[in-house]
Amino acid sequence: MKKLNLLAISIKTALFAGAFTASGFATAAEEDSVEQVERIEVTGSRITRAELEPTQPITVVDADFIKNRGFTNAADAVLDIPGVARGLTPTTAGEEGNSQALGQRTINLYGLGSQRTLTLINGSRFVSSVSPLGGGASGLQVDTNNIPMALIDRVDVVKAGGAAIYGADAVAGVVNYILKKDYEGAEFAADYKTVGDTGADEKSVRALFGANIGQGKGNVVFALEYNETDTIKTKDVASLADSVSSYTPVGDDVVLNPDGTQNKGQVKAIRNGRAGILSFSGLVSPGPLAITNRGLGAWNDGQFWQFDPAGNGGLVNYNPGNPTGNAVWASGGDGLDLAATTNAQVGSERYNLTAITNYELAENLNLNITAFSNRSDSSFSGYQASKYSSGAFGDTSAALKFNTSHPYLTQSSRDILEGYLGGQGDFYLHKGWVNLGVREIINEAVTNSIKVGLDGSFELLNDEWTWNVSYQKGASSVYNKGSSVSDHRFFAAMDVGINPNTNQLDCKFNYEPNYDDNLKANGFGLKGIESVLGKPGSCSPLNPFGDASEAAISYVNYNTTGKTKIEQDVFQAVMSGSLFELPAGNFETAFGYERRTEFGGYYSGGTGVLTGNADSSTEGEYVTEDVFAEIYLPIISSDMNIPLVNSLSLEASFRQIDNSRSGKDDVWAVGVNFRPTDDLVIKANVSETVRAPSVSELFQPVLEGTSFASDPCDQKHIGKGPSPDVRKANCAAQGIPGDFVGLAENASRSGFSGGNDLLKNEQAKTSNVGILYSPNWAKGLYLSVDWVKIDISDAIVSFELQDVMEACYDSTEFPNKFCSNFSREANFQLPANDAYRVGYVNAALRQFEAYEYSAQYVNELRNYPLAGSLLTDVPGELSFTLRAMNQKKNATSNTGFDFTDTTGQFNNPDWRSDFSIRYSLDDLHVFTDFDYQGRGVRNIDSKNDNDYLDLDGNPYSEIPSYTTFNMGAVYDLTDSISLRAKIDNVSDWQPKGLHRVVNRWMFGRSYSLGITVKL
Repeated sequence: MKKLNLLAISIKTALFAGAFTASGFATAAEEDSVEQVERIEVTGSRITRAELEPTQPITVVDADFIKNRGFTNAADAVLDIPGVARGLTPTTAGEEGNSQALGQRTINLYGLGSQRTLTLINGSRFVSSVSPLGGGASGLQVDTNNIPMALIDRVDVVKAGGAAIYGADAVAGVVNYILKKDYEGAEFAADYKTVGDTGADEKSVRALFGANIGQGKGNVVFALEYNETDTIKTKDVASLADSVSSYTPVGDDVVLNPDGTQNKGQVKAIRNGRAGILSFSGLVSPGPLAITNRGLGAWNDGQFWQFDPAGNGGLVNYNPGNPTGNAVWASGGDGLDLAATTNAQVGSERYNLTAITNYELAENLNLNITAFSNRSDSSFSGYQASKYSSGAFGDTSAALKFNTSHPYLTQSSRDILEGYLGGQGDFYLHKGWVNLGVREIINEAVTNSIKVGLDGSFELLNDEWTWNVSYQKGASSVYNKGSSVSDHRFFAAMDVGINPNTNQLDCKFNYEPNYDDNLKANGFGLKGIESVLGKPGSCSPLNPFGDASEAAISYVNYNTTGKTKIEQDVFQAVMSGSLFELPAGNFETAFGYERRTEFGGYYSGGTGVLTGNADSSTEGEYVTEDVFAEIYLPIISSDMNIPLVNSLSLEASFRQIDNSRSGKDDVWAVGVNFRPTDDLVIKANVSETVRAPSVSELFQPVLEGTSFASDPCDQKHIGKGPSPDVRKANCAAQGIPGDFVGLAENASRSGFSGGNDLLKNEQAKTSNVGILYSPNWAKGLYLSVDWVKIDISDAIVSFELQDVMEACYDSTEFPNKFCSNFSREANFQLPANDAYRVGYVNAALRQFEAYEYSAQYVNELRNYPLAGSLLTDVPGELSFTLRAMNQKKNATSNTGFDFTDTTGQFNNPDWRSDFSIRYSLDDLHVFTDFDYQGRGVRNIDSKNDNDYLDLDGNPYSEIPSYTTFNMGAVYDLTDSISLRAKIDNVSDWQPKGLHRVVNRWMFGRSYSLGITVKL
């Protein structure tokens, strides 16, 4: 009889529940019995137990798996698990807009939102450093950049609930990072990775030190890490170089319906979309509006002109590209190319220092201290132009009017324009001002946390009880630096003439008295002495038609700053033990108290006065006090010899949450574990849980921003939505004509959004049932299936312009409360400025349902059925692991009447799976991992086979599945030196055809090398 350590027990049972770990399988499979071992607290329960018997789906990932794969971030360790989605990442689409979320990483179980996944470290909360400002995530998500890779002992992923044990926010589940303790020795590790053919790389260096102190009474561990990730431009990624978009086709590109009619909702994929409303060098038009796809902006001979991109001020022909049925977007040409100035990956540098110490103060009394000090610097350079001027926009972003007498206009350009105008006259400039300097966003995120705890044990009721008391203080700050263009200085720098004092071309502000009288402001710290233009003489002239001087760039730009500050205080006391003994075992319980304070502060840099806005800084906090209890009730045990019942147990947990902002809520969970035989388990769990509104959702300042929107009353969209007839009737009731074309889809509108301090808790119900089978007749075989269902009500959502417009027109009640959140002009277009006011509300419903499957077989090669007889002399261990998730429902309603289930759509497929093959022989470990994403329809709401046309003009309705695979090897050169190598995307799969039509992209084949040295 062998003795099995606790980790092996945990891995065995977790694997039995559908888990996947990198080691421990063969050991776990060979055991016939288990001796009593140390009782510990496991994820999903605060009762200290010697066995892990979860009633929820659980996956365990251990340190060897993480090391062998060469992961350099804690999020990567779990992202291959079906049902685990990415939250924020450095490669998240649109990350360039998240000015205070650059480079951050969060985990998103079941795709229900990372704010509904509770990430823990050693079973405790950790302070969030995720700022919502600039488009970042809302909630208390943990940035996994703060978790030291060198210290991770294992990761427990427990799905479907958890709030009764750990408090609010554990809706989709819990991800618990368990760190090493009582470590002795020294360890150094380094990893280097190339990223496809982009020329970028990633470097990571880690060090771990540990020693016993006080004659073995205590232990101290230090972990240091450094990670550097390069910025990757979109143009350097093969599958992103030719951007693909879909727009209404024209002419021969139109595919008619079988009855000969044209489908108004039809769109065709095109390459290299360009917006024909401006150009980077400056589109020139005779009138204030230029939409080259419609011929607007052409001169009287039909020609379009722009200033020379070479910056010499001359005029050259503007190519409008190949027109589409969209008013703004063409294929190719010289229009605005947004893809030319974006990044595929945010660059960052990360520093982590972690210290853990424990010390036995007295018998059954221990002191524990865990401290983190982390810094992450991220940058996003070249994100779009600093300013845009176009007739499609309004206010200070409208097209600029100039006279041909302007001093900066070259003679050749003047001759061309006055030839059209018949002499001196006015013209308009539509330009994306990339020549005003690279727009760079820099984030400096600093996170510090310390937890001090006491724990011990004592005898009570003839059993050993454990207790722990802890206080944790965490603080994070995200300091954001960027730049913006001052409109006042921008216009003043182009308002030039001959300075009579110098006889040189100069800003009129520098020499005309009282030029800036109406720009002198009082308030916001200004005394009415100096205007936003600065002092006379400080202005540097700006050439609007050619290259800008460095002095002019410096004058019109100003630095912007912002800061997010998040603080967390947690006091917790827990006691666990056995109340009495039952025939099947001990009746065990745990109970405790927790008091948590969450503070958030959002501070502007005071530059709002430059754009006429007041200071938008705000801050707030809430306090939650929880009491909780948990029981474990063994009903039947194996030694009771009851036919068809090997064991039966019940567990239940309850927590009362009293939040100073959102009020009181009771959450609970009940689970059952039933073993008909010793190799078959049936488990089930039901719970009610909550998510509390975060400090960002409550107190985020109301800020001005911009948004695009596909107008529901647009002729392309009026026949869509949950009820097209309702939408058509409501649009008609407002008097909007059936052939209306909205501009907001292609020209952004400005509006306001912010927090809501009246939010209440989200409510959720979770259910899961699982069957686990590890047959005695097939040692090493593990099979499992889990059914999971999660229903969320009063979900907190940030209503954007698109949301409120759809909620307005898709409701049978019209007009309704959502209709007042936006406005229209007399021509039914949204105004360019102050078009909407939106923010966070308790309005959404979410419904999720899925099945998860797992199968694994691990054994010595010579013991494999059938093949084993042919491989009797071949040493080594071989394992196969298959995990899959079959999603049945993922429905969302932001209003309560418009449920949309996107299950089966290309971006939310029915099936996801991974398959791993691993072979181990002494000091060599080789692996291959396959990741599969199932096929999906292009649009779940599409009713016409001709709705979507591919790049060649052929109708399509489905996006095919795809599979990628990675492979690698680890070789223990000595007991102290381990080498590893890995190839990601071995086949160099690049999205093509229909995959590109939906903007899928992927880095090409990437190589990693790593080494670990133990001393």
